[in-house]
Amino acid sequence: MEPSKFAGVLLSEMHQLLLEGELCDVNLSVENSVIPAHRIVLAALSPYFKAMFCSNLEERQSFHIKIQDLNYHAVKAIVNFAYTGELDVTEDSVQSIMQTASMMQISTIEHICSTFLVEHLHPSNCLGIRDFGHIIGSFHLREVSDKYCEANFFEVSQHEEFLKLDVDEVIGLISRDSLKVAKEEEVYAAVMRWVAFDPERSKNDVSLIMEHVRLPLVQWDFLIKEVSKDKLFVTNEDCRNYLQQARAFQASSFHPDLINFAFNEAVVRSQPRTFFSAADRLYCVGGESSNREILSSFESYNPFKNQSKELPPLPEAKRSLGLAIVDKVIYAIGGATSSQCSRSVHAFDIDKLQWQSKGQLCIGRSSVAVAVLCGSIFALGGHGDQAVLASYEKYDADLNSWSLSEMLEPRSMAAAAVLDYRLYLCGGYNGTEDMHSCHVYDSKSKQWSACASMIEPRSMLGVAALDGKIYAAGGCHRDQCLSCVEVYDPGENQWTSIRALIGPRRGMGLGVVGDTLYMAGGHDGKSLQRSILKFNKQTQDWTVVGNLITSRGRFGC
Repeated sequence: MEPSKFAGVLLSEMHQLLLEGELCDVNLSVENSVIPAHRIVLAALSPYFKAMFCSNLEERQSFHIKIQDLNYHAVKAIVNFAYTGELDVTEDSVQSIMQTASMMQISTIEHICSTFLVEHLHPSNCLGIRDFGHIIGSFHLREVSDKYCEANFFEVSQHEEFLKLDVDEVIGLISRDSLKVAKEEEVYAAVMRWVAFDPERSKNDVSLIMEHVRLPLVQWDFLIKEVSKDKLFVTNEDCRNYLQQARAFQASSFHPDLINFAFNEAVVRSQPRTFFSAADRLYCVGGESSNREILSSFESYNPFKNQSKELPPLPEAKRSLGLAIVDKVIYAIGGATSSQCSRSVHAFDIDKLQWQSKGQLCIGRSSVAVAVLCGSIFALGGHGDQAVLASYEKYDADLNSWSLSEMLEPRSMAAAAVLDYRLYLCGGYNGTEDMHSCHVYDSKSKQWSACASMIEPRSMLGVAALDGKIYAAGGCHRDQCLSCVEVYDPGENQWTSIRALIGPRRGMGLGVVGDTLYMAGGHDGKSLQRSILKFNKQTQDWTVVGNLITSRGRFGC
């Protein structure tokens, strides 16, 4: 007989002895009820019982053992598990069973209960489960629950558990850069619900909480029509100051003399959160196929479900275009049609699943780099009808128009990323050679300057910001398709090589979903690719995790 089968038979026989009351040598008295058992089984299950029965304690010889401060049904379920390997866990019983298992040092049952709780996390209970994990010393349960609270903050903030938090716990949540909210208005609304739930409780603490609401980042109309009209910002001096700083911050875009006040007084409150304007999917649009056909197809990749999905196509086929996301709207910018460099801009509403035309660029731009800085879209360089461009354009959503300015030098097939109020423009092609230079645009001074050059010259590369650093991957140099990857540290002003891709890529998409870097599509020097790669920050490995529906290169991502 196989050992596993033998063990199962033996366990079944011991359970039968328990049911028949045979050879039981201990009665556990819990909440005035008795649970019979065999010492050897309990000692094998739990270090708690082993220490009790295999030492010089009085319980070693006692037949009746009274167990204080534990739940009868939890202990009964644990004893039953010792004989059957089965645990009947419900939402009503799981916490008492896990707490009992923790005290008895039964890690297997703790794991089963922890897994059950994680699977049943909901915006209405995640804060309570997080606190329970802290109480019983389950770091894993607390950490997973806490991350769930972050990732679902908007829904969590509408439930009673959130409304009953004390001031320090509210601050502990809303002060995080990693709070997953689409816009700061969601945080403001959550705080105002907390205030309204118990006005007497919150009257002395509201300014402490409001300090961590990033009012400089709410929309101007919301700031003027909603925030400034709330009596809180009339009667509370601290809150009134936060409002003034927010207005000065936003007005500094038009009145540079206000910029020092706005940034010096509200540095933390004007720092965008990690997930602002972020997508929870990777979006890929346009590009070219393996036979050089220009594409209009549009798809998304959901990394959490590992699913790709077709979306309504771009109204016109384009390659070498740029893509940006602002407030759940995707902008497809510039690029090239079959006949010319394009000035067209189309916007896709993620909720409505509809495209509409937007104000055109001042200049047609193919191989354009696109990035979002402080809520504004920048279209940088690219190739015009005659030559490589040294200009960039900034989009004004209110006016639905673009304004034209100059960069330090011409470049197309470059890539851009934003980090800490700065836009980094990396690599590209200047009309003569591939470039390794990088320039940075500071939103405060509104000036361009050079920063450290990349180690490898490259065009058609991918660039993305992650965890306070800039990643540059793939691309090409002198017709050589590259697999090398390097990382820029702004504090050190230095690029460092890290582990290469699993194969060369150029003209691919590189983007961050949540806190993870993904690469999609592109050309490996021989053929177009469909594969989607995921970057592991700990090991620095790239692994294939999925596929695009359509093989494509030189597309918007």
